[in-house]
Amino acid sequence: MYADYDFYKESFHGDMLTPDNAGKWLSRAGDELDALTCGRLAFAFPVQELHELKAKKAVCAVAEALCAVDLHRRALLPSETEEGALRGPVTSVSSGQESMSFGTGASASAYAQAAQSEKALQELISRTAEKYLVGVPDACGINLLYRGSG
Repeated sequence: MYADYDFYKESFHGDMLTPDNAGKWLSRAGDELDALTCGRLAFAFPVQELHELKAKKAVCAVAEALCAVDLHRRALLPSETEEGALRGPVTSVSSGQESMSFGTGASASAYAQAAQSEKALQELISRTAEKYLVGVPDACGINLLYRGSG
């Protein structure tokens, strides 16, 4: 794991993850960044302090994104009523003459889109990681986001 909860809380200043779930999301984020960097993060982790800091922050940011997507995904799942019947997500609420409707379309947020589409999830992960990793070299001097060969 590239970043731990202490780094997440103290250096990244994150507030979405908890001590109980941070290990799960930071580990999964590390796996996503390993794939995004074609393994360069795993085999040649940056050695310069600034580059190491950026890589760890990328892990934390992706971890938060994955956690947010999971929350949206769970909100879209049907739930069971007290009688045992399944019901979908709440789309509107009425009370007397007052009524409110909630958007359920994929355009609600990038997290909602990512909860419904693997392609949108990968785009969200890439955009989130790029904020930190653009121009950051690995220990061998190759840009972490370089996708070519040789």
